[in-house]
Amino acid sequence: MERQLITFADHEIAKRLAGRKHFLKEVDSLINWKPIRRILSKVEIGKASTAGRDAFSAEVMFRIMLIQSWYGLSDYKMEDQLYYNFIFLWFSRLSLDNPVPDRSTICRWRARFTKRGILPKLLAEVDKQLVKRNVKIRKGTSTDAAIVKQRARPRKKEIIEIDFGEQAAASTKPQDQQPAHGLHP
Repeated sequence: MERQLITFADHEIAKRLAGRKHFLKEVDSLINWKPIRRILSKVEIGKASTAGRDAFSAEVMFRIMLIQSWYGLSDYKMEDQLYYNFIFLWFSRLSLDNPVPDRSTICRWRARFTKRGILPKLLAEVDKQLVKRNVKIRKGTSTDAAIVKQRARPRKKEIIEIDFGEQAAASTKPQDQQPAHGLHP
């Protein structure tokens, strides 16, 4: 289970986010998580792991899946976002001291929710609560620039030689006094 201790860094992040309006903060305040936790208790891992790191809670993983759904993020992108997007960490209830779930963990939890048949129930509960408050969420995307390596060979540079004729040959300036840009007057 995630540690419920709040570190100094978590406190600073919460303080920084406190004065900001954000979609996830608004949604978090609108949802009553108690009925959702009741549904999630059917798939919750009951004890800490004896070998390796502690398991993530079902609520944390469901919150991550909600973010993925609302922002159109793959498991790969979600893992990346959890490393540097503080509002996503805050909404997911992850601390900076906690490890971030990797893409395979996110995928395994989604499969667990689906296999146990609770994913549709969870989504229906969230929808029911939001409709009750007259809120409709439109899915969006989170766009980020990426460097893409080109596979094609670069084009060959064509060198064009220009003959300046007699004027260039008659230049009286020694070579080391020529302008740095290499053009002749």
